[in-house]
Amino acid sequence: MLPQPRSLRFVVFIVALLSITLLLDLGGSKSYISDRVQSSPLVSTYIPPDPVSIALDGKWKEDLKTVEDFNHVFERKLEDCQSGEGPCNKNQDKVIDAIHGLGYSMLAANGPNHVYDLWRRHHASIQIIIWEYEPWGSKPCLGNSTCVYAPPGLDLPVPPPNSTHLNIPIWKVFNALWWNYSYGPLGAPFIISPEPFARWPKGNDAGKDNFYVGYSLERTCLKTPFTPFAERPSQVYVFSKLLKFFLEKLYLFPDPQGVVKNQIDDPFFADLARTDNITWFGQFKYDEMPKDSNPHQPPGITPVERMERPAFQRFVGQSKALLGIGRPFLSPTPYEALCLGVPFINPIRTWDEKDPDNRDKWGAQQDGLLYLGVDEPYVYHVKIGDRDGLARAVRKAMETPIDRFIPPHLKMSALIDRMRVLLATDWRPTAIAQMEANNFALKE
Repeated sequence: MLPQPRSLRFVVFIVALLSITLLLDLGGSKSYISDRVQSSPLVSTYIPPDPVSIALDGKWKEDLKTVEDFNHVFERKLEDCQSGEGPCNKNQDKVIDAIHGLGYSMLAANGPNHVYDLWRRHHASIQIIIWEYEPWGSKPCLGNSTCVYAPPGLDLPVPPPNSTHLNIPIWKVFNALWWNYSYGPLGAPFIISPEPFARWPKGNDAGKDNFYVGYSLERTCLKTPFTPFAERPSQVYVFSKLLKFFLEKLYLFPDPQGVVKNQIDDPFFADLARTDNITWFGQFKYDEMPKDSNPHQPPGITPVERMERPAFQRFVGQSKALLGIGRPFLSPTPYEALCLGVPFINPIRTWDEKDPDNRDKWGAQQDGLLYLGVDEPYVYHVKIGDRDGLARAVRKAMETPIDRFIPPHLKMSALIDRMRVLLATDWRPTAIAQMEANNFALKE
């Protein structure tokens, strides 16, 4: 078990958006800015646009007056997420163990104003800030000399040694991005990614220079009991989340005439249920369905009620396969299925018609599993529209048991190693190089 955090070190998360993280070390370390500001007043001229109230659960809680108070509340929220006793925000529990493993605890911020407030109060201990490059995130702050300041050595505005500014050092600001590209004024080195895009083939590696932190599934997955293959019913879980994904042009079975609304009535599931005695399960939200789509459960798929995550994991773990239909992309769910001993059928959505067997030119629902070479019996890659190939893959997956499988880069030890590099690196030289390369300057 990883060591539980103490009150000496902290991480601050945005609660509502889970997009800003302040990693702090209150064990005596000093940041660059603390050496310059000393005991200056806690003031700044920066006013964020569209300010959100500095609030917790919508209002100030009078009993939350210290770092320790924040730590107690938000550690409990995150632990509730992991244990299944409370709600989880997106990927909230994926990195918490790595942070704990490095001796850090967590605090939560409720929005930009709250982040600035925490920075001014605890700047001497904050290691880095992770948020998103959005209008409500880092976008209005980066480039604004009243919010951030640049490393010395550039001909840019830098607060003098006795300045009363408590602006954020620009090299401490990282942007979290789930997708395979980079953006923001400091570019790829300051983008934190969930997948090792640098290991993906050329042409599909737009985010190759991003900093790969990723996540780990071990703690939550290994809490879920393993269901022996012989005890599992003849069921397959259809992974979609949204019913509208059945109407995508690159759905598992594209309509020959291009009438996507007909795809939801494709007989594949009902036919295979009858011929192979398979029970298909799925839970699909009807959100964002076209008005003329007549939303209804696809024939042959038995609906299941929405479940909390632990129950969902148990249900998937009792299946003999997890079937993707084309979306959602880059979801952790296929990795979780593998950890539960459930193979994943990964739709190949795109390929080069002139070179159809070249995997480097494929595009899949879960590209991470494709490009890192995870194959049968763990993952079955099947091109969309290939009904016979899909039927063979389903049958083979249901006849071929696998043990729990966690790819090496999703191990907790690997995540901790990456997180350690992120926190131990002096990012000032990189920030200088990126600002010079991008001809980027702060606005007065």
